[in-house]
Amino acid sequence: MSPRPSTEGWQRNVWALTLCVFIAFVGFQFFNPFLPLYVRELGVTDPARIALWSGLLAAVTPAISGMLAPVFGRLADRFGRKLMLIRSLAGFTVIIAIMGLVTSVEQLLVTRILQGLFAGFSPMAMAVASVSAPREKVSQAIARVQGAQLISVAVGPAIGGLVASHLGTRVAFFITAAMCGLALIALIVLFQENRPGPSGEARAPDRPVPLREFLRYPHFVPVMGLLVIAQFIDRGLALTIPLHVAHLPGIDASAAMSGIIISVAAAGAALSSSVVARLSMALPIGRLLFVQFLIGGALCSALALATSASTLLVLRTLVALCLGGALTLAYTLGGMIVPSETRG
Repeated sequence: MSPRPSTEGWQRNVWALTLCVFIAFVGFQFFNPFLPLYVRELGVTDPARIALWSGLLAAVTPAISGMLAPVFGRLADRFGRKLMLIRSLAGFTVIIAIMGLVTSVEQLLVTRILQGLFAGFSPMAMAVASVSAPREKVSQAIARVQGAQLISVAVGPAIGGLVASHLGTRVAFFITAAMCGLALIALIVLFQENRPGPSGEARAPDRPVPLREFLRYPHFVPVMGLLVIAQFIDRGLALTIPLHVAHLPGIDASAAMSGIIISVAAAGAALSSSVVARLSMALPIGRLLFVQFLIGGALCSALALATSASTLLVLRTLVALCLGGALTLAYTLGGMIVPSETRG
């Protein structure tokens, strides 16, 4: 059974984790929203093929990461979650720098596949946040880390759009690699992992927990389904915004405009994440989730009808207000359902 985290220890670790997540995710937003534009720069000119390649490039990394998630979890149990976060950031630093050097979309696909082998940073960070905090503070810890991710999306795309417009998309990859390196240094220096076990004894690897054990936890499957839906909407909108903006009339700098839309929407998502974390202490989480998804689904349908940048900006921000809160609530439910010794 995991020891109860001390007040000073869990606060320090969660703040350190929040800083690392913020630095890394600001870097990710320098290039992730603009993959369709980079595909075009690499020589793909047909709009349908740009969309196809963009979808493939966006999907392959999380797909590989998802398939390897059980492996990452067992390695974290054996060697510690901090080491797994270090593994991710070190791999990102090298691979993302290589992305800025590729000369074809096929080479870019290979680097995205390699990135998937080192992925899992975001869910591992959430797991570390949930296990670092006392049970009654789990929602606050997750909201803090989730808020750092969302705020980074409010900062990164706007700056990344300017970089892509004035210095070129390749430069954005090099800046991202540098920021991942900075986050890596911050993690090594600031985060102190508390690993259970008697002092002076090596920690025995935890017994791998079969998937069927997780399926027995009450409401585990519905919560995982909600997380998949929320992440699908989030990733899908991030990919389609630049493509949508590029086809709007009167838009010249599509990268800069896309960055502004994504950034403003992310600010709303960060606000929503913070608000629902507090509401979840007074209201049933399931009821809050239902309202978030109900309203968000209707707004997503309206997004397809947007014919101007201003309309797209307003609708995307409203969707983000629902999505940011839904992600935080779903992660909080997961943290409450799964025992701390089996998270990550």
